[in-house]
Amino acid sequence: MRERPTGPSPALLAVAAAAVLSIGWGAWLQLRPRATSGSPGGEVAAGGGDGAAAEGAPVDAVAGDASAPGGGTEPTPAKLPPVGVRGSGTWDHDAPTDARPASRASVCPDCDVVVVTVCSLRRDHTGPYAEASLTPSLDTLTKGAFRMDQAWSASNFTLASLTAVLTGRFGSSTGVTGWDKGLVADIPTMPEVLGYYGYRTGGFTTDAPSGFRPDYGLDRGFQHMEIIVPPRDNPDGRAQGGDPGPGGAAAKPASAWISAQPKDKPIFVMFHTRTAHYPFVLEDDPSDPTGVTHLLFASDKLSAGTGPRAMPGAAGGTQQRGVVSFFTRDPVQQGVREAGAAGTAMWRKRYAEGVHRLDRDFAVLAEGLKARGRLDKTILIVLADHGESIDDHKELLHGDAYYDGVTHIPMLVRIPGLKGGPQSSLVSQVDVLPTVLEAVGAVPPAGIDGASMLPLFQGTTDTIRSTTLVEGGVVWHDDKVARGAVISPPWALLRQDPGCDGGDRRTPGQPATCLYNLVDDPKQVKNQALAKPEVVADLQGRWDKFRAAHAQDAAQLQLDPAYIEELQKNGYDFRPQPAKAAP
Repeated sequence: MRERPTGPSPALLAVAAAAVLSIGWGAWLQLRPRATSGSPGGEVAAGGGDGAAAEGAPVDAVAGDASAPGGGTEPTPAKLPPVGVRGSGTWDHDAPTDARPASRASVCPDCDVVVVTVCSLRRDHTGPYAEASLTPSLDTLTKGAFRMDQAWSASNFTLASLTAVLTGRFGSSTGVTGWDKGLVADIPTMPEVLGYYGYRTGGFTTDAPSGFRPDYGLDRGFQHMEIIVPPRDNPDGRAQGGDPGPGGAAAKPASAWISAQPKDKPIFVMFHTRTAHYPFVLEDDPSDPTGVTHLLFASDKLSAGTGPRAMPGAAGGTQQRGVVSFFTRDPVQQGVREAGAAGTAMWRKRYAEGVHRLDRDFAVLAEGLKARGRLDKTILIVLADHGESIDDHKELLHGDAYYDGVTHIPMLVRIPGLKGGPQSSLVSQVDVLPTVLEAVGAVPPAGIDGASMLPLFQGTTDTIRSTTLVEGGVVWHDDKVARGAVISPPWALLRQDPGCDGGDRRTPGQPATCLYNLVDDPKQVKNQALAKPEVVADLQGRWDKFRAAHAQDAAQLQLDPAYIEELQKNGYDFRPQPAKAAP
């Protein structure tokens, strides 16, 4: 394991200065220390800087030092090993040697913090947001939480969304907008900051394409990180054979670690679960008359005709209009379409079963929390990294378009001492970091894009932002032409390659421009881009100004060909460069 870069980042220096703590800065040298055990993993190079919000930028409440220079600096180049197909292992790092306690005047001093990110979870499939619950354990664990009814993801795919949660920054501010981008080392993460306030920190997930692994820099600040081989009760482990068991295996390492930690120090835990992710199923079902279950179970082995293996799900399962030229048709998408309405219904059924199975992860996690005996001193945040289309707008999965089913996410925030309930204010994944840090009495890094949600919870304000961003995607794209969405209720501006429901407004070589009124047209079927050019210009202008002020280069990563194939098996059409049309 290579040694971590030393020396404080400007943003984390600002944390210490603002906290007015008598901290020996020699301790900083231990904040990103040498790994003491575990499998080898890549380290992302240092570089970059803190950006200030430009006038008219979409983030209304930018935490930290607004006088910081904009634009950032280029990250220090590094020769990194390719991101490999296998990422399982255990990594342990030393905690800071001279940590200091957080402010006792905070809402929840010395509280444990547990963040659960759920891959591909739709709002309308969870108990707090739906009439019929598929998630009783989640519902019980989050009882009394604030239900964020206008929470939006920072991206339509996992890596970029998790980066936003951990850093409090949009994709423009980290540069992490595609599978080949990694976090530069001078952007602080939530566990890094909390570690400096005396927290023990642990990160847990399964080995599958999510980006929550050392290769992408998202291990930083985790004193313990554990990535397990996908278990049999998980769709990623379906090929192992044998009895899947009762479920919840993905959560067992996190639960065990939580229950084993001494109570003399608070803990921060992040658990990312893929139990509800494509291909949804654990077993084949020959009795399924649509054939969709077989397509899902065998999706990593299917091919259509001659030429390269087709990509299951094909980055959302759309027709990929204007993105790349396919050599072959995707057999999963083709099979679902040929099965008609019955095929789509089966697709949705298998997804719903996956969500119900996911609930066992929360039951297992709850066992560890109860064993620790500090539930009354635990901040719990459950949110999706993104949703899933399940054929909304003819998109089967996610990662291509930016419609509501993928980007409008469930977010539940439970804070001891605060009475929860529905919250209608606009929030983003980037708001998680400043909320957690303020709640426990820590100081957020300078230059972040997020704003604390605590004023909403305490009733001192009705809004913390008027606009949020959704940036990046799994399909290869030119970084100079941004894909994503600008959400500023009632409007949603989508810039996407698959086109727009309700008619296209497209410039050759550019993503389509879709504008929807989320109040009058919640299903997003009436594109108003041509009728409301002034709204398009306003929202696009805010985004452009934000990007210009906050632009940050990510670490450019090389992906092993086997890892690219693994991404494609999981429905992601990542290619290092645009594919050439077939002759």
